[in-house]
Amino acid sequence: MNAYRVRAANLAPDSDNKIHDDEVARRFGFTGALVPGVEVFAYATYPFAQAWGEEFLSRGVIDVRFAKPVYDGDDVDVVTEPLDGGRYGLSVVGPDGVVRATGHAGLAESAVAPAVETFGSSAQPETPPVADERSLATGTRLATVVEPADRDKHALYCKGVGDDLALYERLVHPGALLRVVNAVLHRNVRMGPWIHTSSAVRFLGPAPVPSTLIGRGVVTDRYEKNGRSWVRFDALVLADDEPVMAVDHLAIYDLGDPGA
Repeated sequence: MNAYRVRAANLAPDSDNKIHDDEVARRFGFTGALVPGVEVFAYATYPFAQAWGEEFLSRGVIDVRFAKPVYDGDDVDVVTEPLDGGRYGLSVVGPDGVVRATGHAGLAESAVAPAVETFGSSAQPETPPVADERSLATGTRLATVVEPADRDKHALYCKGVGDDLALYERLVHPGALLRVVNAVLHRNVRMGPWIHTSSAVRFLGPAPVPSTLIGRGVVTDRYEKNGRSWVRFDALVLADDEPVMAVDHLAIYDLGDPGA
């Protein structure tokens, strides 16, 4: 696999998550607005989708951990290296040579979906609760979110992440699927600026374009670390009721006092 270069873009400047806003991000010590982790994840998938095609979306696994911010306009390189057992290591490297994200990817022998019933099927709450130890208690089933994947919207997303693989003319991009996982969190609980820190993904089958994407989640852990509040949850994404992605998702939902 060859290194892949892409110009990063902040596709969420108007998001409710103000960590993607220049002024707010600077208050928390960043140079500017952060490019969303889901988009950095999207960049990281390119070499594997290029090499393995639909097979990657059918039984691929990829684990990405975001170490340092990626900013709008950064030219980032996705660098891969072979590991044992047919796996590949990956690094997302910024224009200054500093690694921004790390991980690994490969193909599983088969795709085994978790039981859908594990995640419940509750409707979206009218007034999401404030994120805290009660609303994000371990075992909490997060309400289902529904997101249509129509051709025009999906084509615009692929253009936004700079991905021109022909595969995505008919199948949903992994980054768009992971956006649904983010929505399972931010549509269920009210949060201030927050940061997506890692995702361990198992692909269970390709999602066709168009289709209706359904996201479900259950909280597996919530804890405090270094003055910040973290939440981990398992998520399942379905396309027209067929499981297509299972995710172990980690985020900092409360960044603490920016002046501390």
